[in-house]
Amino acid sequence: MRAEALKKHLDELLLAVLAEGPRHGYAVMEVLRAGSGGMLDLPTVYPALHRLERAGLVKSS
Repeated sequence: MRAEALKKHLDELLLAVLAEGPRHGYAVMEVLRAGSGGMLDLPTVYPALHRLERAGLVKSS
């Protein structure tokens, strides 16, 4: 899968990773990096996590 296609599904990918259990941002990035073969632009993860939190879909501690 191309990197652009992965980015279009970033929210879903993040929610899938977090559905496995709580993780901090760096751990989420490591799972995504491993699963995408390094194709995912990881600086986009934190803004996406904040967006999901504002939407009430995830909670930070």
